[in-house]
Amino acid sequence: MRRGARPGGVRFLGLVPAVILAGCAATPEAARSAAGVLPPEGAPALIQRWEAEWRAFPGLRAAADLDVTRRGRSHRTAAVVLLSPTQLRFEALTPFGLPALVVVAASDRLTVFSAVERRAWVGRPTPTAMARWVGLPVDPEALIRLLVGRTPLPPDAAAARAEPRPSPHVAFERSAATYRVWTGVEGYPLQVQVEDGTRLTVVFERRVDGGLEGLTAEVPAQALRAQLRYLAIEAVAPPPEAFELVIPPGVPIESVG
Repeated sequence: MRRGARPGGVRFLGLVPAVILAGCAATPEAARSAAGVLPPEGAPALIQRWEAEWRAFPGLRAAADLDVTRRGRSHRTAAVVLLSPTQLRFEALTPFGLPALVVVAASDRLTVFSAVERRAWVGRPTPTAMARWVGLPVDPEALIRLLVGRTPLPPDAAAARAEPRPSPHVAFERSAATYRVWTGVEGYPLQVQVEDGTRLTVVFERRVDGGLEGLTAEVPAQALRAQLRYLAIEAVAPPPEAFELVIPPGVPIESVG
């Protein structure tokens, strides 16, 4: 795996398995207010550009360092992240480098396996289930895009609109949630806010060329703040079998929703 970011240069992710966070819970710091700058092309054209850029995304695999703060207590763990445009796999590792917990999610299925507890959970990846098991109340497609510095998009680009307050940004509705996206001069997303009963704020850290350096996710209702630092990253399409999670024989499987 090639080095794609200097140590400490990329830290993002709101991916927080509930099994890891059990008992770890902090009043999160307020997300920074992005100084949005809307490009002259307008909101619908910007959405179309983002969709074209997303179609070029092959996938990603990375070694990472996850740092979570919840209700004043912090938890840090090494992790492996695999992403395709439609599926994700997250492995929290033990100090010996073995998977302690594995989460696999696609549009129709969420599977969680705790090797430490020898328990597994399987269900549909609803926002409620994702909030419970992954930490963020968004569907897998939305989470994947956020993890690579992109934003989920509306089904119809023409429905996107520019709003001037609290600072200029793009707004649209998607899956019954309201999305607000603040962008830089070149049209890169700087901050995404998702409102659907629960507020999620994701702040991206970018280089001057637009490259992603970091991401911080906050869910005030859960007193949750999470960062992921990439230690090694590679843009590559993981094989389909990488997203197949086989539960060992004898491990009890519970339904989740």
